Formats: sequence, structure tokens, C-alpha cells
Amino acid sequence: MIYLNNAGTTWPKPESVNQAIARFNELPPDQWLAVFEEGIQTVTNFFGISHPDRFLFTQSCTQALTTAFSDFAWQPGDRLIISTMEHHALSRWFYKLQQERGVEGVIIPRGEDSPFDLELFEHELKKGARMVAISMASNVSGEILPFEDIVRLSKQYDAFCLLDGAQTAGIIPIDIADLDPDIFVFAGHKGPYGTQGIGGLYISERVPMACPSAACEITPGSKTSSAFPTYCDAGSAPMMTIAGLTAGIKWMESKGWDQLITHRQRLVSQLRSGLASMESIEVIGSQTYGRYTAAVSIRSASLSISELKETLWSDHEILGSAGFQCAPLAHEALGTHQTGTFRLSVGPMNTEEEVEILLKAF
Repeated sequence: MIYLNNAGTTWPKPESVNQAIARFNELPPDQWLAVFEEGIQTVTNFFGISHPDRFLFTQSCTQALTTAFSDFAWQPGDRLIISTMEHHALSRWFYKLQQERGVEGVIIPRGEDSPFDLELFEHELKKGARMVAISMASNVSGEILPFEDIVRLSKQYDAFCLLDGAQTAGIIPIDIADLDPDIFVFAGHKGPYGTQGIGGLYISERVPMACPSAACEITPGSKTSSAFPTYCDAGSAPMMTIAGLTAGIKWMESKGWDQLITHRQRLVSQLRSGLASMESIEVIGSQTYGRYTAAVSIRSASLSISELKETLWSDHEILGSAGFQCAPLAHEALGTHQTGTFRLSVGPMNTEEEVEILLKAF
């Protein structure tokens, strides 16, 4: 099988990840804390998070977003700005907060040849905004949004900025200390090579939270608990998957960023250029923008999305992702809301030979 759905879940996992999961299942409870502490240190170091006490493990990126949005100190009339390229896990809160909290919503469209109109964004920021919440990259088109400029402009106009790193964590280097967003969430089962059931949430000390006060443990000298979310809010720390994520990140670090990025970019370039040369294939999104993750979405002039998936699997055992990718706003913006797309996404385990087999299959 040629697996090309790494933007959904990376596979196969490194053997060290499988071993870490198996080892944890045999650990006695008195050793679980050490696994948790190693996980915190590994993840916060990996992302350049300088305040580990502001980081929580969650059971998914969706859960991290839910905790962040639901516990933020919203006020009626607050303006929330998002992009058209959002995953449903983020965009659903855009609508929910308008319905339930009296928040005003603004959606920034695509630019002329980019996934995000920075000029219009700044225009909207000048009107005032409480929060900007954007995906760092589209899970449909693979385009990386100009998140550095988005964070910079958000700060300039005194808006809190939430970055959704589901599609960029483990794909591009992310240094939270340098980038300095107010909130950062990520999925551990994609780029960082953890298993399903792990994500993370970082919230800067600048961010006002209004979560219900609940203390999980006794803190010497403290009689009240913080408004900052705890595992009482996010749920129990997923210890087994923390062990797997720790091993996944250490595997990546052993390979080195330069090697992983070079390999991935070579495969993505081969894939995109090969598909773009085929008259019967439409590559979705800008073809000249230049900043992409490992994902590319297509449509075929002769086959439906489901037929494309079934034919590639039955004839060539090539597995991609067919459908609407849980991103209705993005599909509307990209003009694929009627058909969906067939998404192909490479990972470190894929090879140039596999990409060539795919292109020959087309």
C-alpha cells in the first residue's frame, strides 16, 4: 500500500512510538508522573514554549480549541476574526460564539494569489478586534497562511491571536517564544508522529480566561484555584498517548529538521509539478503562492472524487482522503463545496518512487 493521507494521520509510526506505547501499558502507576514530566519537557522544548506551566495536554486539537474558546473571557460585542480556510473544529466556534455569547464575527477572504488577504485583514483590525483565530495552514489546499504577519498585525492592533497548528506542527519549525502568539493549539497524531488521541494547548499569561474554578490537587499555601484551565477542564492527561508523542518528537529530532524538510519539500514539489502538468487534473488553490505543507488537493475531469479514490485503491492500492476534509468554509472559498476534493499528503516515510507510481497511475 502507498499511504498518502499524512495530513489526516501520519502512518506508519516509527517503531520507537509503538514501543513507547507498549512500555507505558506495563508501567506501574508510581512511574506515570515521570512519563508526564518527560512529555511536558519534550513538547515545550520542541515548540519553544518557555513557560511549561502554561501548557496542557489534550486528547485532540479539537479539544484544545474547545477549551480555549469556551474558557476565554468573552464579552458581548467582542469581534472575532477568522479566515475562510478554517477547519470545522475552529469555524464552529466562530458561529457558536455569535449565537451564544453575543460575539461579532468577521471572515477574511482569500487574497488575489494567496490564502489570506492581509490588506483587508489590517483594515478590519483597525475597526477593533478582541481575537484573531486562524489555522496556520489549510488542511484542504496545503497552503500555509502568512501567520507571522497575522500575529504581528494582531499585536499591533491589540487583538489576541490564536494559532491552530494542526497542519503545521511537525511540518515546519515553530518557535512559540519567537512567534509569541497568545494561544497555540496542535494535533499530535499528524506531523509530530504521535498516535491518535493527543493534542496540546498553550495559553500565554496575557490571556484573560474565565473558566470555572476547579482545583485538581492541593497546592501548599494556596486556598483558591486559578482561572487558567487545568486537567479538571481539559480532561485527564492522556498518559499513554503522551508517551507515544514524546517518542515521536524524539524520533523527528534524531532525523533533524533539515533532513525532514528537504525530503518533504522534494516530494511535494514532485507531486505538485507532476499533477499540474496533467490536463485532466485540477490542482486546488494557488499554484504560484509558494508556501505549502505536505498536502495537495485535486479534482479530476473524468472521475468523481469517490470514483477517483476507489479506482486508485482498487487498481494501485494508493490511499488518499476523499471528501470535504471537515472544512466547509475552505471548500466554499476554493469553489469545491459541491464536489469536495481528493487530498494527497506525503510524509517522511514516503519515497520519490511512490510519488512516481502515483503520477503514472493518473
